[in-house]
Amino acid sequence: MMLLESHHSSLVQRLTQPQDPGIVALTSEASLILVLAAIVALPISIGLLRRYRRAVLRSMRTHAGSRTVEPLLVETPTSPNRPAQREPDLAILDPVSSNIAGPEVHTLYSNLLRAPWRAAAIYGAAGLCYALVMTALTLLSNQFVFLPLRFLLVFWSYAWPAVLTVNLVAVVTRRTKLATAAAYFLTLAAIGAIAIAKSPALDWGQVVLLWLITNLPATLLLWAFLNRRIRAVGPLVLIFLFLALMGLGFPLGHVMVGQVDGLGAYSVIGLIVLGIAVFGLTGWLALRWLGGRYEHKKISDQSVILDSIWLLFGVWESVSLFLGTPFLSGLVAFATYKVVAWAGFSLVRRESQPENSAKLLLLRVFSLGRRSERLFDALTKHWRYVGSIRLIAGPDLATTTIEPHEFLEFLTGKLARRFIDGPQTLDRRISEMDLEPDRDGRFRVNDFFCHNDTWRMVLSQLEGDSDAVLMDLRGFSQENHGVTYEINEMINVVPLERVVFLVDRTTDEEFLRQTVQECWERMKPTSPNRSSTPGQLRLFRFTGSHGGELRQLLHVLCGAVKPTAPKEGSKAASV
Repeated sequence: MMLLESHHSSLVQRLTQPQDPGIVALTSEASLILVLAAIVALPISIGLLRRYRRAVLRSMRTHAGSRTVEPLLVETPTSPNRPAQREPDLAILDPVSSNIAGPEVHTLYSNLLRAPWRAAAIYGAAGLCYALVMTALTLLSNQFVFLPLRFLLVFWSYAWPAVLTVNLVAVVTRRTKLATAAAYFLTLAAIGAIAIAKSPALDWGQVVLLWLITNLPATLLLWAFLNRRIRAVGPLVLIFLFLALMGLGFPLGHVMVGQVDGLGAYSVIGLIVLGIAVFGLTGWLALRWLGGRYEHKKISDQSVILDSIWLLFGVWESVSLFLGTPFLSGLVAFATYKVVAWAGFSLVRRESQPENSAKLLLLRVFSLGRRSERLFDALTKHWRYVGSIRLIAGPDLATTTIEPHEFLEFLTGKLARRFIDGPQTLDRRISEMDLEPDRDGRFRVNDFFCHNDTWRMVLSQLEGDSDAVLMDLRGFSQENHGVTYEINEMINVVPLERVVFLVDRTTDEEFLRQTVQECWERMKPTSPNRSSTPGQLRLFRFTGSHGGELRQLLHVLCGAVKPTAPKEGSKAASV
């Protein structure tokens, strides 16, 4: 099995044959530009997100009317009436208590756990079809004789992006991500071992080299702009930079092959400037097109990220001369991936029964930073398959929840119109909430941008319209006046069985107990918690150290969801 030797000889023959200089220049320049765009996308994305976060924080600290910064005033309950029942009980939920539930809770919980893996299976199958097309085009273009082990080895090398896809879609813990990657490489090692045993001319160095050439450059580029901190805008920045830099690379490539002889230096510079302007405009129009498709639910935020993965691998593998694949073959394979994924999700949507969505309100301490991001990332991987998540935008999740059209509004200086400055704006924003799933079965995150004097109004609207509430009280202390107000509102407005309070060792539980007691003593007469049964605030200790804790938290949240009657004629379906 002369895999790499045959590959090498075919490559030499291909490079020595006369080729159109323009195509050679365009191909090599496209490869270089792709690498450069991905590298530059990292600092630019970080810089843009920092500016976006500062802009959100600045608007949050201003008043809707005067636009002047003022300290946050804590509102205290005004009703002096003491409820009839005894003082509330702060109950710590443990694995045993979290497993006590009825059939409805079990069904919802099962959907939470299965849906991400079902979506990952669809994306994975589409990715394998991509690898199948790339393998066939690679072998055909190099005129290789079909051999099962040769085909399988090349195919499995092209299938590597499926591992990245599965980890992004369904895997939460680092241990599981490593296990997924290990399973892939063990399979690759098994295929390589059998191939080496069948062909003495093949060795492990060639197997490793094949994988490195095929996957390492694109994997490193993905790491640059798909980490959690910039993932929301990284693909958009990459698309714009790639197209804009193509405006630089295209004329330079023709300069390198001597196709602009006779032009002066100023003419060449003008050609380069014109190329950047034309391709830059094309990149901006591409971003506007993606933003429009997202607003009209033609694509989802997850599909943008996953498409960028497969498109990046496809472009790299088709423009790289080292692989010997025909030009644009990666785009054909990417189109195959898109068709298979579309068909898979369409089939799932047709077979799914109409179900009610579970609206989750997420409240938290804004100073949690990355801890808040990690919980949000893990929570949304599951919950968004059964319902939407709504939250008041804050500096902790501002760069995580940013959507494509919001990013474009920020770039054009129109972010201010996203902020709620009064009842009319709130009513309009409530009416615009997206409560239907995207094509991939995921519901969206509805974030509300509030000024310093409008967030309480938004809270009062959201808390009564949510099926469950998760209050992340990690880091809660006497300094968090806004959270104190939110606890008071939960006791006054929301039945406690629908609220889960998340705590850890950084929570000042003594102050929490004192706060709850004071709010309880001044509970409003209209509170649903004024009953003859003792009130119980359910606390869940969460360290985030293993996936079992997350599953327990999801189970507790499922138990907190208020029962709803089925919607007649509902077409909402989850994956």
